[in-house]
Amino acid sequence: MAYLHQQEPTAGMDETEIQLALRASGVGTWNWNLLTNELVWTDQKRALFGVPPGTPITYELFLSLLHPDDREITHQRNLRALAGQQEYKKDYRVIWPDGSVHWLTDQAHVRRDETGKPIQVIGATVDVTEQKQREAQLQQAKDQISTILDSITDAFVGLDTQWRYRYVNRRLAALHGKTPEAMLGKSMWDVAPALLGTPFEDYYRTAMQNGQTIHFEGIHPVFKIWVEVHVYPQPDGMTIYIHDISERKQVEEELRESEARFQRLREANIIGIITTDEQGNVLDANDAFLALLGYTRAELETGQIVWNTITSQESRERDCAAIEEALRTGIAWPYEKEYIAKDGRRIPVLIGRALFRREGAPPQFLCFVLDLTARKEAERQKDIFLGITGHELRTPLAALKGTLQLLYRRINRFIKRTDQVTPEMTTLFAGIQEHLLEGVRQVDIQTRLVDDLLDISRITTGTLNLSLQSCDLVSIVRETVEDLRLVAPQRQLLFETPQETPITVMADPTRIQQVVTNYLTNALRYSYVDQPISTGILVQNHMAHVWVRDRGPGLAKEAQANIWQCFHQVKEVPLQSGSEKGLGLGLYLCKTLIEQHHGTVDVESSPGGGATFWFHLPLAHAQNAPLP
Repeated sequence: MAYLHQQEPTAGMDETEIQLALRASGVGTWNWNLLTNELVWTDQKRALFGVPPGTPITYELFLSLLHPDDREITHQRNLRALAGQQEYKKDYRVIWPDGSVHWLTDQAHVRRDETGKPIQVIGATVDVTEQKQREAQLQQAKDQISTILDSITDAFVGLDTQWRYRYVNRRLAALHGKTPEAMLGKSMWDVAPALLGTPFEDYYRTAMQNGQTIHFEGIHPVFKIWVEVHVYPQPDGMTIYIHDISERKQVEEELRESEARFQRLREANIIGIITTDEQGNVLDANDAFLALLGYTRAELETGQIVWNTITSQESRERDCAAIEEALRTGIAWPYEKEYIAKDGRRIPVLIGRALFRREGAPPQFLCFVLDLTARKEAERQKDIFLGITGHELRTPLAALKGTLQLLYRRINRFIKRTDQVTPEMTTLFAGIQEHLLEGVRQVDIQTRLVDDLLDISRITTGTLNLSLQSCDLVSIVRETVEDLRLVAPQRQLLFETPQETPITVMADPTRIQQVVTNYLTNALRYSYVDQPISTGILVQNHMAHVWVRDRGPGLAKEAQANIWQCFHQVKEVPLQSGSEKGLGLGLYLCKTLIEQHHGTVDVESSPGGGATFWFHLPLAHAQNAPLP
């Protein structure tokens, strides 16, 4: 890693101090003498592999600790590195004695004799499991969104009756090589004259003149690609949805480019190393840290890099706590903070701190600083992506649902008004109507999914607003249970409450109903169809406690710890009824919504014993009362 080649910050430190600093930053080091085949690991390196202290280390043991799928490829990479055919860099998985899998990244330097023969390898290892998990979560979110986009048209435009653009989404504008702003208010025929005299013009004019919904496929005269087109006329114009068949490959290419950028950033090993005093002032720093904040070495040597100047107001308290922790224990475990660069930019970093003392000198700290800018930006882009995608999906879903419902009603009218309908035709129409209703149900599922995505976007951007009012929690829960009974009449849904009098809380009724609906929907999915589902309320200690209990397969302790996380899905619990599993947003939304009501959530469950999901809200009269 980059810091292996930086000497200034560690000058004057003994091996113990350096190893303590490396351990504080989570870095394990190792040394392989190729002449004697002696392989030496530090305690931190052993900890990363789950190996007890004192265990003899051999190359064969190293390979045996790797995931079976990674052993041969890692071995071959080592051979190529020793042969000078590639750098000594690699990622691999290790399996600890408890069965858990951890991702590690290795980088090393191969020393050679005068003839070029390798004689020694010195390396460093870092745990990157959380990074890999974040990559997997982001990939999962993108995959799920791509699946939704594949099911509907991805480019769309709204026209008025004079063929002028009222709305243009960015995808369609990009296909034209323009911006949406440059197209708004202009005639479609002026922007895309290549449409004139083609079947596309005929279809568009027929739809506009006859008020007829039209679907067709063809090679677009402007885009020169195969597209699927859906035209929906409206009283004040029409909407055109265009699905680009090449979009899927484009998304994959964008994902590959994003992964390549991230890989280049990771392999660049831009990690800062600094020495500070008790006040956090920078006494020494390597070039990576100086470049990160935009300072020169001359400015460092003249004392211009001051803690108050480079540390954000929000990070100062955490910095002071870390210094106190290091003074007390010798190390401060890695934590996040924000630096203020010379040009005013805020730089998010992960920093690990270790104490080292010299006789007769004040204590100093060695810190390792990892730039988190790319990760934070990726998270922000994901939130923007979810928000924009959710808004752009609602319109076509609403149009599709309206079309399905219209077809259903027209079939009904045809059957009732025609005397010549045979039993066979009645059976045929009934089957068609069943498919239409199933289509409406699937659209509703997708709409709820889009709503969840929009809620996630509002939460992450801090724009989720609650309409708080004094309301009766008993009525809200009872009405929700009754609504679900209509949706699932074949299931037994029970409602239990020890009192019929109102239980008053300050809440947003719609959001509380959303939470109860999510709890009940999950219970319907995962519980056995012949078992009842109970919902109830009780009041205790100035709190209202709402629960939903099922008799399903239950949850293990490990699963219970993660079910409230965004995008988390419990794979080991099978569906008993209902649709496919969603994105894993529901319980995360429930937790967030209840917490915004100053409440809490929890779950009680055991394998084979069903599950009880709770949420707890303060009573209205206790909102401003002191806690007991």
